[in-house]
Amino acid sequence: MTHPEQTYLPADTEQGSDIAVTEQKFQQLDLQGIGLQPSDFQEVLTAHKELSDINHNAVAEYGKNIASKTSSYTDELLNLVQNKDLDATGQKLNQVVQVAQQLNTSSILNKSKSSGFFGSILSKFKGAKQSFDQHFNTTKEQIDALVKEIESSQNGLKARVSTLDKMFDGVQDEYKQLGIYVAAGKIKEQEIQQQIAVLTGQEQDQSTTQKIYDLNHLSNNLEKRVSDLQVLQQSAMQTLPMIRIIQSNNLMLVDKFYAIKNITLPAWKNQISLAISLQEQKNSVQLANTIDDATNDLLKRNADLLHQNSVDTARANQRSVIDIETLEHVQNTLIKTVNDVIQIQKEGMQKRDEAAGRLRILQDNLNHLVLESSSNSSKPN
Repeated sequence: MTHPEQTYLPADTEQGSDIAVTEQKFQQLDLQGIGLQPSDFQEVLTAHKELSDINHNAVAEYGKNIASKTSSYTDELLNLVQNKDLDATGQKLNQVVQVAQQLNTSSILNKSKSSGFFGSILSKFKGAKQSFDQHFNTTKEQIDALVKEIESSQNGLKARVSTLDKMFDGVQDEYKQLGIYVAAGKIKEQEIQQQIAVLTGQEQDQSTTQKIYDLNHLSNNLEKRVSDLQVLQQSAMQTLPMIRIIQSNNLMLVDKFYAIKNITLPAWKNQISLAISLQEQKNSVQLANTIDDATNDLLKRNADLLHQNSVDTARANQRSVIDIETLEHVQNTLIKTVNDVIQIQKEGMQKRDEAAGRLRILQDNLNHLVLESSSNSSKPN
């Protein structure tokens, strides 16, 4: 048997008139589907030369560099999606929102619960305004610090937009290069099939049969490699809108920050100033209502607890040690268990009988195939 690495195609198939034939095959391809133009023929011809001395190693390595470059672009894109700068900016914006949420004036009232309800009423009422003023000062400092940090992150986001533009151009180039290798590979597939057809029309001997076998194997491997390159080309095409989406997200995040800085934060500060005065009016009413609510809640809870305890005690005293439903469930389960075990045993015996019959059929089929193969092998070529 000839070694599978042996080369059967001549090395000068792209010389002279063969170039015109190759160009004709190129024009017959679906150029638009693989992102090429008729003017790309020379580049396809160059890629085609890589397969002039075709063997299994050449097929395995075909287009490897292009695939590696595309993979590196995809990895870089994924790294950018999870980039620390983007994540940090989102966290800072979330912190601004959390700071605003903490400005709920009711939080001042809730802070003194741990010191005792009635004992804290007077001190809380007297110190409410002072505590709220201190809370506002701390919040203002937090917001100002967060704004400075986000401004630094925005510069990084805007710089990423230009980096993504370069990546977009690079992926476009990789998309075209993959199309060139796909076209060259498809042309080579046609040439191999033509050579197989020529050999098939000749008088068949052991050498010719082996050449046809090896060429078919090469053709199948090349077809699989070209298919892989087409998949990578589609992946590159999908990467392009991903880049644009990330760019758009960056710009929207920058715009959102400007809106927060120039519109939202000034509005917060104005409303906080008004809330200081409103809080003083609200405190006295809240304190009185809280006392009344606590008293009513205590009386209701005690009455409800007395009722629940009395009912539960009476029910517990009247209940049997073992419920009749429990005994019925135990007996029914025992009966079902015995019946299920018997049924499973019957099904197992039936399946084993069926399996034995199917094994005999498989053995007969295999014997028939071996006999038929031996008969064909004994025929002269």
